[in-house]
Amino acid sequence: ESAEELRSICQAAESARVEGNACSDGLVGKARAFAPTCIDACPQACEPLNLALNAYLTKGGQPAAKKVICQYESAFECNVGPQNIEKCLPLIAK
Repeated sequence: ESAEELRSICQAAESARVEGNACSDGLVGKARAFAPTCIDACPQACEPLNLALNAYLTKGGQPAAKKVICQYESAFECNVGPQNIEKCLPLIAK
C-alpha cells in the first residue's frame, strides 16, 4: 500500500465523518441496512466499499468487486478483525 493510497483512504474516511455521506448515502447507505454496526465501526471502509459495490454493479459482479477490495485491503482490515467480524458477517455474506 503506497503512502499516497493510504492518505487517500484516510481523507475519504475523514470526509465520511465530517459530511456523513460516504457511510450513510448511496450504495453504502443501502448496504448499511444489512449491517449498521459494521459500517459504523469501520468508517474508513465506506468509500472503498462504495467503489467495490459500484464495481460489482457496473463492471462484472463479484470478480470486479474483489479486485477493488484487494486494492483497498487495509481499509477493510477493520471489518474482518476480531472486534468486528461478527458485526460484519451479514454484509460479507451478501
